[in-house]
Amino acid sequence: MQAWVFPGLLLGRRAALSGCFLAAGLGIGTWGANLPALGRRASMSEGDIGIVLLCFAAGAVLAMTNAARVMMRFGAGRSAATAAALFGLGIIAVTQAADMVSAALIAVLLGISFGALDVTMNSEAASLERHAARPVMASLHAIFSLGTLASSMSYAAIVAAGGRDVLCLVLAGTAIVAIALLSWRGLPPEGSPGKSGADAKITGTSVALARVLLLGGIAFLAFFAEGAILDWIAIYVVRVVGAGESAGAMVYAVFACAMTFGRLIGDRAKMRLGALRLFRIGTLMVAFGFTLILLLPVLPVILIAIIFCGLGVANLIPLIFSEAGRFGAGDGGKAMSRVMTMGYAGILIGPALIGFVAEFASLPAGLWLVVLALMVTMSGGRLLRGAG
Repeated sequence: MQAWVFPGLLLGRRAALSGCFLAAGLGIGTWGANLPALGRRASMSEGDIGIVLLCFAAGAVLAMTNAARVMMRFGAGRSAATAAALFGLGIIAVTQAADMVSAALIAVLLGISFGALDVTMNSEAASLERHAARPVMASLHAIFSLGTLASSMSYAAIVAAGGRDVLCLVLAGTAIVAIALLSWRGLPPEGSPGKSGADAKITGTSVALARVLLLGGIAFLAFFAEGAILDWIAIYVVRVVGAGESAGAMVYAVFACAMTFGRLIGDRAKMRLGALRLFRIGTLMVAFGFTLILLLPVLPVILIAIIFCGLGVANLIPLIFSEAGRFGAGDGGKAMSRVMTMGYAGILIGPALIGFVAEFASLPAGLWLVVLALMVTMSGGRLLRGAG
């Protein structure tokens, strides 16, 4: 009886967790596609946008450093659903940003909710993957990518039809809150189990800590690259290439579509190629695509190059998270928490750094940092041998 009931419970848990990943993708896709309009509406320069992104990062880091205690009390699943609802309300609040100060304050609150959502839903995903005894991380991240695809395409269509960006924010935020409420009951309220004595001996050594920190380092660089695309590609297309805001949103949508496809086949690709080879191929594809974008800044080339970027970046983070979850399976989630916190520092702080470089040099100069980060990232791929 127990063997028959448990898979049913697991399926319900996965469906509810998929809702959290979808909500996160809808919000991030809307936030990224709206940045050019937000910059125009609030009269912000690239440097001002960099400050707003840094405020988002500060809020997210604050949430990440306190997420473990919240998960211990309320469980990762229920915490993820709550954070998703707050994230949706934050997206709606972006409509009230009329200047840099108000945009920065709203970005802090938005960052807090997103940081909490990302940590809790990925911690729950790692637990789900261990219980399922098969790869599921890539497919869950594919749901996130579907969310970014749906929101960016919807945003582009509404703006191209003459709709206001404020309408896009309200629609997306309302949808996120609704999805969060639907996901609430399907997620377990209990926290993650603690570590066993045997696993504690393995994961508590200085060698293990060094491995976790190295994993966090390559997660930082991989997220740096992904964050640059999420937060700056639409602005690059509008301000450097000279295309319209709808074209910027379209490029963002093509990237989201390519990344979604890459993650949908990610679990099977990992089984066929192995984690290390898949990671290195993906890193090279992103570096190649980004180089094309910077050397040939014309819209047709960018549309082709962004496909390489999307396919390449698709499985970098799922591979790193899977390895962190496998390696730290018995440490009460400490390894996953450290890798995720270091990784998300890259996606949150990195784009802000690009903004500062763009202010004092140029936006292309800031984006060349991404290519450099990718080259360093590839050298750390050997850490994923255990995940293959």
